[in-house]
Amino acid sequence: MTDRPDIEHTQILSSRELDRAAFSMPAPAPGRYLAVQSGTELVALALHSGAVTRIGRGLSADVHLDDASVSRRHARIVERGGRAWLLDDRSMNGTWVNGKRVDAAILSHGDEIVLGRVALRFVEVVAEGADAARTREEAAG
Repeated sequence: MTDRPDIEHTQILSSRELDRAAFSMPAPAPGRYLAVQSGTELVALALHSGAVTRIGRGLSADVHLDDASVSRRHARIVERGGRAWLLDDRSMNGTWVNGKRVDAAILSHGDEIVLGRVALRFVEVVAEGADAARTREEAAG
C-alpha cells in the first residue's frame, strides 16, 4: 500500500465543475453537507448537526459509499467546539483532505475529501445573518 491515493481512478471535481453544479441546483438550507458526484448528478448529503456522521461502505454508515476502495467504516465527521472534524476510522486506504493524508482534520468550506477512490467536497452553508457575524468573528481572530 502506498501513501498516495490512486489518482488515476479517483473522481475529483474541479472548482469549475462545482461552480457549474452550484448554478444548476437551488441553494441548500443552512447546514453542513458532503457533495459527491453520482453518475452525472452532483448530490449534496446533509450531515447530522451536533452528532457523529459515519462514512463508509458498510450498510450501517450514515453516508454509504458503494466503492470497494472505501472501508466499511472509513471515516467520521463530528462537531467539536462548533467546528466540523473529519476523523479517519482506521481505514485501509486512508483519509485525505486537500491532498494530505490525515488521521484528524478540521474541515472548512470547500475542502476536498478523498476516501479510497471517491472524492467528496465539504460544503458549509451559513444563514445570511450568521454569515456577516461569522466574517466579523474571523476578522477579530
